Amino acid sequence: MSKQIYMAITGLSLLISSPVALANSACDASDALTIVSATDDGLYEETHGPENSIDGNLDADSRWSNQSVGAPKTLLLDLGAVQTLKSLSIAWHKGDSRKAEFSVAVSADNENFQTIIPVRQSGGITLDLESYDFDAVEAQKIQINSNGNESNDWNSIVEVAAFGCGVPVKKPDQPVLTARKGQGVLGLKVNATPGENFDLTGWYITTPADDDGDGKADSVYENELAAGWTDPRYFYTDPATGGMVFRSTPAGAKTSKNTNYTRTELRGMLRRGDESIATRVEGGYPNKNNWVFSSAPASAQALSAGVDGKLSATLAVNQVTRLGKAYQVGRVIIGQIHAKDDEPIRLYYRKLPQNKFGSIFYAHEPVVGKEQWVEIIGARGDRVPNPDDGIALDEIFSYEIEVTGQQEGDVVVPMLHVKIIRDDGSEISAEPFDMRDSGFSVEDDFMFFKAGAYSQNNSSPDPDRDFDKVTFFKLDYTHSPVPQNVIAAGAAATQATAAAVSSTAAVADAQSGILFDDSFTDGGRDNGSDESDTGWWTTTNSSAIEAGNGYLGLVSGGSGRGIRTTFDPQTLSEGQTLQAIFTFTTPETVGTDRGSALRVGLYNKLERAELEGDLSASSKKPNVNYDGLPGYMIDFDVNPADAQSANIEIRKHKDDQQGRLLGTTKGYQRLGGGGESYQFTPATTYTGTMAVKKLANGLEISGALEEAGELISQFSLTDEPSDINHFGMLGFHVNSKTFGSSKKPGEADNGIDFSNVKVEVLP
Repeated sequence: MSKQIYMAITGLSLLISSPVALANSACDASDALTIVSATDDGLYEETHGPENSIDGNLDADSRWSNQSVGAPKTLLLDLGAVQTLKSLSIAWHKGDSRKAEFSVAVSADNENFQTIIPVRQSGGITLDLESYDFDAVEAQKIQINSNGNESNDWNSIVEVAAFGCGVPVKKPDQPVLTARKGQGVLGLKVNATPGENFDLTGWYITTPADDDGDGKADSVYENELAAGWTDPRYFYTDPATGGMVFRSTPAGAKTSKNTNYTRTELRGMLRRGDESIATRVEGGYPNKNNWVFSSAPASAQALSAGVDGKLSATLAVNQVTRLGKAYQVGRVIIGQIHAKDDEPIRLYYRKLPQNKFGSIFYAHEPVVGKEQWVEIIGARGDRVPNPDDGIALDEIFSYEIEVTGQQEGDVVVPMLHVKIIRDDGSEISAEPFDMRDSGFSVEDDFMFFKAGAYSQNNSSPDPDRDFDKVTFFKLDYTHSPVPQNVIAAGAAATQATAAAVSSTAAVADAQSGILFDDSFTDGGRDNGSDESDTGWWTTTNSSAIEAGNGYLGLVSGGSGRGIRTTFDPQTLSEGQTLQAIFTFTTPETVGTDRGSALRVGLYNKLERAELEGDLSASSKKPNVNYDGLPGYMIDFDVNPADAQSANIEIRKHKDDQQGRLLGTTKGYQRLGGGGESYQFTPATTYTGTMAVKKLANGLEISGALEEAGELISQFSLTDEPSDINHFGMLGFHVNSKTFGSSKKPGEADNGIDFSNVKVEVLP
């Protein structure tokens, strides 16, 4: 029951929601005027329609809300007749904590509007009706043009009251409702991005695109995805239904050399945007981004983010391939449980060109042994007849994939359940599948859900027109929490059997010794036959690397460029030091007044597979794979105007969104700087050092520079406390106009040449 709003005006208490306005035809008073309707463009937030703004209810849930999209949104009020309007009162949603921007215009003929309140802000101090006065004006229509607030671009009004005088007007018995536009299937918005229609903070996506040219499929991680990322080629909102469209063409890029097929597919991310947690860890141990079966050992459960799980989706398959090899035509994977290496389930939809309907079946791939196939609707063969009970293209249906633990005495048996729900509510369930012998209930395995369009045809001769397309209307997953008694038991077991495994980096403690010692004797940048070398990749422009016998050139003369390498991840024990030593020679041209121009960094690579290859980034084209990598940078000044100011700076990488690794100091926290002053001279060989040492509480980070075997500058500091203690990547960057006069490979004087780079762990 709504609260009625009373106001004392000229000594009279007037009920705004009275059926007949008490207007004074002599116009010698300012009484409450009846507002017969409130309407808008129909793009209001669900349940917050414009009629709420004149219902006499000051509850926040009874409000009008409509989001500006580059322009103000209009709440149109109708007084039912031409009245003399003297003032307007508005109660703003959250009006006591933020200011809203608005203006007001009126019209007596609904064609010609005049502004009576120019653009201004609300007071920002009250939830009650806020009064706005102006010169009396003849009006029947009132436009409140609202353009967001201090916090966001939503326009939200709880209540509006108009005052003046004129003729009595009867309020309609039923409120005038505005038809809601932009609404698709199951309440989805056709004008919203997938990240606005769905909660995608728990997913990242891989598509067949290779826009960075690294030869592998591109991925977009959860924060960018949830913020509204789309790709009109592969991932977008269906303009008719609001569904989330996955399009996968057979000709696109693949995720790795071991993958035969392309995909536009989501991968479950239980970390939900917390990039301090790795996507997955080496060795196949669980972490807080993944889940395990409740039949897994307690130590594995304790490391994970949840046990068992259920993936629920409502979708329609819109198109499948029709051309190519017979055993590949018409099949697409629409949901998965993926383990470390294998798949407990791949759920397929398949429709053959000659059939009217499609089939549903799944494959179970155990750790050891052959795949097992289970048919749910129709059959999976290459020449099967039309399944009379099959699912047609564009037919909306749902699936549920669930893993539960079935207690048998002292043993928990992992059971796989798969259910298909038709649009008419009928259900088809596969027999529960016993996975006790599948090999997944072990300490060094983990699970994650996948959903989308994973094409299973790479032989179509016309991939531009012959592709897979799937539209999702609902998508969600749930997991059971890790039981407290399991956490306790798992912690004890972990200490006894996997002490080196952590929730973010399940790798063995670092062992003293050399990780790599690359003198580039093979004349290339790849990790070749030489056991002591490593592979090198570009971090910026693809022309950044120049390799030759005995050297690796960082080509950066006229353009800031960077390179990097990765190594086996190292978790330092107290007292251990990870040290990078690099020897390089300057070219004939050395710039002046180039502050923080030579940069070196050590990072946790967060097990991002994309970092194992060339990965360009710039200020105009940032790359999300460089965001949020825990690590440190040291940088050297190059011949500043004040020679005595040349020092070594130490910076800590923040969880930023710069999309660049060492190409900018933005996104880094400066921890300090110092050391003896130094100068870089042309055609001179220098040796630099960057080291991180694990202390009882934090890390000691240090940098040094030598010339001709003599130490010319060094500086160190302690980051206390520090939660960074896992490293797997080394990078270098040189700013433009620092070393060299050319930026072209093969030319002299185009950058610095490394003759040796070594990374080692010191006891």
